Amino acid sequence: MSVKKTHKTPFIALFAVFSLHFITNTALSQFEYMVEATQPEYMARDLVVFAEGLNLDDTQEVIVEAMFDSYEDDFQAGWAATQERMDKVAEELRNKPPATTVETLEPILNALSDWLIEKRHLDDGLLENVQVILVGNQRKLWPSFAQRLYREKHISKGRLSGESVDLFQIVRDTKLSPSSEELIQGQLEEYAVALDIAMRNRDAILRGNPKKLFDKILEGNDRRSPNLVNNSIKARVEVRNLNDRYIEIISGNLGRNDSEDFRLRALKRGYTRIYRRTPAERILSQAAEKESYSEGIRAQILQLQASYLQELEIINFDLLEKTRQYEPEMHRNRELAGQVRRNGGTPQKIVDPTREVFKKREELGKRYIEMLRAILSPEQFLELDGSRRWVPQSEHESYFPDSSNSSKANKGGISLEGASSPKGEKDKDKGKGQKYNPTPRGSRGGIDNSDSQNLGNPRN
Repeated sequence: MSVKKTHKTPFIALFAVFSLHFITNTALSQFEYMVEATQPEYMARDLVVFAEGLNLDDTQEVIVEAMFDSYEDDFQAGWAATQERMDKVAEELRNKPPATTVETLEPILNALSDWLIEKRHLDDGLLENVQVILVGNQRKLWPSFAQRLYREKHISKGRLSGESVDLFQIVRDTKLSPSSEELIQGQLEEYAVALDIAMRNRDAILRGNPKKLFDKILEGNDRRSPNLVNNSIKARVEVRNLNDRYIEIISGNLGRNDSEDFRLRALKRGYTRIYRRTPAERILSQAAEKESYSEGIRAQILQLQASYLQELEIINFDLLEKTRQYEPEMHRNRELAGQVRRNGGTPQKIVDPTREVFKKREELGKRYIEMLRAILSPEQFLELDGSRRWVPQSEHESYFPDSSNSSKANKGGISLEGASSPKGEKDKDKGKGQKYNPTPRGSRGGIDNSDSQNLGNPRN
């Protein structure tokens, strides 16, 4: 089965009219279904999902494939008929131009509204037909399969951090043992049911009622009520909170190593900006893996790395809490800002509380890299990828002697050379006798012997 291309000129023209006259930034999300109207809900690639998720036998697969073909034909016929209807309306409008914009849009919106209703019946009809051919245990699989199908098709609609996380994918990526998967099976089933309810509620609010929306367009009203905005944000927060809650529940039922792996993967997927590896984390990790260092130096680096991760964990938890509080307010403010301006007002400016914490995290990284430089010689430090950016300008002469001499020799002239030449025997000779004296740093950083490397929320 393949999706046939259809003529979409009337639809594109209609959307252009909306863009010019009615659509505002606050209302764009309400027009998603207009794009969805041009393509079927279920594609040929979904056949594999149905076959695997319902354990279909060969005969059933053939039947379901025929159902998909019939669904595709009905969709193409329905959409083609809708376009013909809109073409006819466009021709009538050209022959007899309407007096108002409402007279222009009303017949086209009616055609589109009728098609959306018909398309929903086609989508529901396909699922009902597939259920009819199921037998025995396959019927028991249907509820969880329907949840999975909806989840995978709509999980990407999230806008808040953590809202688009699918914990089933995280479990798959964590590669748990069969015994570990059995430990969390009950929690995953609870999660699937709760998330399905929350997502369907969110999507129903976001999509709205096409008939009511079209009536508002014809009335020239493109505003979203504060209640609708609040309800949509609340629905998004509910989906996000479910994901966050079950990250803790599921990780709490796994063994220590699996728990930390699952938890960190889930947090990275949902809150990428917070939990992706920091520059300091990367360079400390490199240094900790260097086998060419002496045992004493490696022990100091491992101690430094453990201490940094402990402090980083506390800061990341603070970022997580502030992000969860700030983002819903930020999106609510954006949704209503346009309406406030049109009414002659000035939208409230919301201060991002995470900015200062991110700066604090950056300073933490700089402090620990300074301590790493104090442990290593200049040559050892420069062997690490990305290390040059951390050398202060005042110490370039100690780290890059050739570059410093070249700059003095060419002072007042033009040089086509890079910052430094490739290292060779001559470079090594020039560097001999130069002693690296880092600035004393005292006991900053709180280094201890702890080996904890947890990057998730601090646990008591």
